Amino acid sequence: MRRNICKALAILMAFALVMSLAAVSALAYDTINGGQTSFSKYLVADDDAQIPDVHFDFTIEAGTPVAGGDGNALEILAGPVVIDETTNEVTAPTIAPAQFSSGMPTTDGLPTDEEGSVTDGKVYAESNIAIDLTGVTFTVPGVYRYVITEQPNEFNGITNDSTAVRYLDVFVFPSESNPDVLEVQNYALRTAATSFERVYDSEAGIYKYQYVTNPGKKSDHYTNELETVDLEFSKKITGNQADMTKKFRFQLDLDNVNPGDYTLEITGTDVIRDDSNVTADNGVYTIHVDASGSYTGYFYLTNAEKVKVVSLNKGYSYEVQEEAQDYTPTEGIDNDGTENDYTDPYTGTGITSPIVKTGYTNTREGAIPTGVIITIAPFAIGLLLFGAIMLYMVSRRRRATY
Repeated sequence: MRRNICKALAILMAFALVMSLAAVSALAYDTINGGQTSFSKYLVADDDAQIPDVHFDFTIEAGTPVAGGDGNALEILAGPVVIDETTNEVTAPTIAPAQFSSGMPTTDGLPTDEEGSVTDGKVYAESNIAIDLTGVTFTVPGVYRYVITEQPNEFNGITNDSTAVRYLDVFVFPSESNPDVLEVQNYALRTAATSFERVYDSEAGIYKYQYVTNPGKKSDHYTNELETVDLEFSKKITGNQADMTKKFRFQLDLDNVNPGDYTLEITGTDVIRDDSNVTADNGVYTIHVDASGSYTGYFYLTNAEKVKVVSLNKGYSYEVQEEAQDYTPTEGIDNDGTENDYTDPYTGTGITSPIVKTGYTNTREGAIPTGVIITIAPFAIGLLLFGAIMLYMVSRRRRATY
């Protein structure tokens, strides 16, 4: 692209003098409509995260003209726009949102990684942002500037690019094959509204125009970042009358979650049932959050079983409830301060901690009536002895009769 821009600027240099003498007018060219171009939008996430169903919006408007002449500067024209007379909104050019979705491919590392050097623990997905200039008309050769601005996003846990504004320069020149016809020969996207200057190229022996700041640097993308956290809940059963295999029904409610699919890690058997609202595919469990940002599912846990929701966006809310049945429930699970403790609250909002671990301890205790056996034992022994004596006496009488 840099070579094309330099070539375009060289052509423009030849026309600049002619234009400055007013030897040419807009009527000397056939007017043309613009073309189409695009640039990249990256979404960076942790390598165990799912890309959510999210989009990012942009606006495009005419840039501020820059007068030429001073310091050998080249004039920059405001990009033409079409405005709806009723709504006063810009109808051309247009810029499409960047769309991301669950299951789309990702690349290891960061977009800025150089070949052979990949940042561990990170992945990124890419979406193209399409710009359509076919609805606007260019009438004279020149460099036309547009301002592109990324809008604040509505999704939790996602940070926009640190620089919201980009400047799109459109290079419009006469066609080499037909000098009477203008054509869009190139586009340049930059992070600063940089002007042009005329410099002498000693190797080529000619003057040329180049950007004043960072002549060879361009920006062809935006980068946003998704921050994720985990949620885990578990079950503990205690008590001298407790059934350690008994299943308890848990209800999980999630809110303020970005739409998309989220992976579950399940420890235990028969935890997932028809009302769990879970998709199982070859041992991989996922839940789906729709555009409402909410999810409700039911899980069946016995002692030491657990469910983990992986890579929820920061800022989500949750509630974990259970049906204790005829057991006494206690919120939280204390396992002597070990990593198996689940003592976080059973409900929370605006979560930013790396992992929430919550759950319930169910207890069933009672006194066993062991004294009943001791109390009736003397009577039982006496009755048995009496029966034995009676049997013996009957037996002797029968023998005496014979």
